[in-house]
Amino acid sequence: MTRFACMLRAVNVGGQRKLKMTELQKMCVSLGCTDVETYLQSGNVVVSSKLSPGKLGASLSERIGMEFGYRDVEVMVWTAAELSALIRANPFMARGCEPAKLHVTFLGKDVPVSAVQPIGSGGYLPDEFAPGTKAVYVHCPAGYGRTKLNNGFFERKLGVSATTRNWQTVNNLYELTNR
Repeated sequence: MTRFACMLRAVNVGGQRKLKMTELQKMCVSLGCTDVETYLQSGNVVVSSKLSPGKLGASLSERIGMEFGYRDVEVMVWTAAELSALIRANPFMARGCEPAKLHVTFLGKDVPVSAVQPIGSGGYLPDEFAPGTKAVYVHCPAGYGRTKLNNGFFERKLGVSATTRNWQTVNNLYELTNR
């Protein structure tokens, strides 16, 4: 069994598209997952599973569509090792940026750095971003609620689905995968 952090795209956002975490937990158990822990009310769940990350994400997405009618909910699935590498590689932490102003936009698939760099973060200052592996690091000094560098921005520019978590949540999900 491998421990995974699963992040759901487009649920429990702004009071819309509700999915109770108790229902998500039951759904994971019904798919054969064990040690299921939800985190916050924003579509985060950590599970142990024999399934591959791709199969786990697809199974959760399909079941959410069947049971709740949300057919466009993609599930980004990450291992503890992947989250650890993501955390260590954050260029904004290396620059000493305030952790409360940092976010990670998780991508539905890996996008080459060469596809991210031409977007150019200079036009969105003071907000900025940097490419990562299956993710984009986002620094928002004025807060994420004011940035143009949101999920929709990266989905349009990169042609992939995306979901964003703040830096504290990323670190907490990593900790939960190590239990």
